[in-house]
Amino acid sequence: MHENEYLLTIIKITSRHIFFNLYVNGSLASSEGYICLTKEDFERFFRDLFRSSKGRCAKNYSTNPPTEFYF
Repeated sequence: MHENEYLLTIIKITSRHIFFNLYVNGSLASSEGYICLTKEDFERFFRDLFRSSKGRCAKNYSTNPPTEFYF
């Protein structure tokens, strides 16, 4: 059985929210634009994906364009 691989690429971080793209098996799944979640929901989403995929989930920061941080 083939397990899916997930990548959450963070584009922008504000004081309350994280904007990111979601890739599943190397393909962009959020083609309608960035996904926006609160920081708490983003961390919960990442943990749940990580657990359910048995560790085949990663998060990174976009370098093109650079990740924007607003705190």
